[in-house]
Amino acid sequence: MVAMYLLNLKMINLRQAVFYEYVDDGVIEIFDRYKWGLRRLGVNFSQDLLETIIYCSHNLENTLMAFCSWVLWLKSKGEKTNPEILSETLIQALKSDRGWIPYDYQKDFLEQNLDLLESPQVFLWKVAEQQLGESLRNRAIADISEEGKIIFHPNITLTDEEKEKIEEFKVYINQLYL
Repeated sequence: MVAMYLLNLKMINLRQAVFYEYVDDGVIEIFDRYKWGLRRLGVNFSQDLLETIIYCSHNLENTLMAFCSWVLWLKSKGEKTNPEILSETLIQALKSDRGWIPYDYQKDFLEQNLDLLESPQVFLWKVAEQQLGESLRNRAIADISEEGKIIFHPNITLTDEEKEKIEEFKVYINQLYL
């Protein structure tokens, strides 16, 4: 059995990604809160988008909240989303004078989908429990890094059924991040 399984989830450190004399700690904190959700929704983090986030001086969190709610709403209606169009739409929302202001229903919609904003460690741990069951997850998984690197316990004895469940789990989580 493979000891590690790595999703390609290297996440952006906003301070390192954008050269700017001063990056506001508040902007970094807000971005860090939403970056995984934006990634899961299909947003591509282009240099233009990252710079727009850095330069966004007002209404950043409300705009990100409204944007996430809007994309979740689109997906709930069965609409396919294009990562480039999502990224461009987010850039335009951030550049607008007031940003996107969430309506009450959008806040409720996002609150119903808060797992979207969880770090990969928490998110994948919960998904592993759903897919593998608590007992197998606890026996098989040793750790999950921020980037989504799943480290399996080495040399554990698994039944063929358990090995198959773990392989299905790997396929499932890869599909979540496509």
